[in-house]
Amino acid sequence: MPRILIDVDTQHDFVSPQGALHVPADPSVPEAIASLLRQAETAGDPILGSVDSHAHDAWEFADNGGPFPPHCVKGTPGWLRVFHDRPTRTRFIPMQVATSGVANLVGERHRGAGPRVLDAAALAAEARAGIGLYFEKEVYSLFSNPTAEAVLAELCASLGGPQAVTFDVIGYCTGGYCVDAAALGLRERGYRVRVIAAATAAIGGEEGQARSRESLRDAGVEWVANR
Repeated sequence: MPRILIDVDTQHDFVSPQGALHVPADPSVPEAIASLLRQAETAGDPILGSVDSHAHDAWEFADNGGPFPPHCVKGTPGWLRVFHDRPTRTRFIPMQVATSGVANLVGERHRGAGPRVLDAAALAAEARAGIGLYFEKEVYSLFSNPTAEAVLAELCASLGGPQAVTFDVIGYCTGGYCVDAAALGLRERGYRVRVIAAATAAIGGEEGQARSRESLRDAGVEWVANR
């Protein structure tokens, strides 16, 4: 059965001890994430992910009445991915207005050729070819980027349809946050979803992870305790 790896918000502000919103985790967690990224790339499994991305006036920052300190401000060191070299090639997909399908503008392939527009099918083909697709998002869910749903649908169709594919979700964070939102969003769209617990960090520690485990299982997401 084809597998798609979903790498959620593995950015310095969450993962690194010096990060603005560091989420403590056992050292084995980032090691497991790096290992799964390597394994997926070696096996030829598509890798998709999300990048938490904020402006300075984001609603969720404490200075603006939100619950968190400023973090993952676009363009700052804390916004960058920790495992930037896995997969070897990546495509960043920014937030954009999707009024008539997917139109991701990218640079020219040859000098003078002009920029290219990649639609959902072209982006899905890149994922099958080993290019990691990372979707910018401002709130918890991967699907807040309107491009994500169409690209995932195209990718699954090209791999035999939704029932033929398993999504493995890893990253930061469980406890009711972005890993949960990605897994639930996938499940709500009819996909088979597993959360690889050893490769996730939880806001709220063991209690936060336990909340995620129960709520995700209730939603039909498989919780994999051990890799």
